[in-house]
Amino acid sequence: MSGQSGIAVLARHPRAAADARCVLGRIAPGDGTGTDMAALLLTEVVSNAVRHSSGPAIEVAVDYDRSAGVITGAVFDADPHMGGGARAGRDETGDEAADLEMETGRGLDLLDAVAGAWGVATVGGRGKWVWFQVHAA
Repeated sequence: MSGQSGIAVLARHPRAAADARCVLGRIAPGDGTGTDMAALLLTEVVSNAVRHSSGPAIEVAVDYDRSAGVITGAVFDADPHMGGGARAGRDETGDEAADLEMETGRGLDLLDAVAGAWGVATVGGRGKWVWFQVHAA
């Protein structure tokens, strides 16, 4: 077997990020920088889904391809639109100091900085998957 994968339906609740990390821990090894980065990204994407979508639940999918050394995480929520969010160095005011002091809106920045690849796939008008990949080692 070259990998493991799992999917979970989680209540759209602040506890969902911790529950998603448990799913990741069962699928991917817990002793590497890549796993830590996957946990960070999964937490951020789940938190955004909980905060900005509607509906009672979200779905979390995790895949660990051992032969390629890649962890893929994906989160589905019932909002088919992706909010722009704030991104460091890209706000229209040009106030980089204000950007650095923001406590929210950093999810897209983290995906850009850490993920080997990431994207958004809409599912008609039903919702969207936000996915990312990181190297496990």
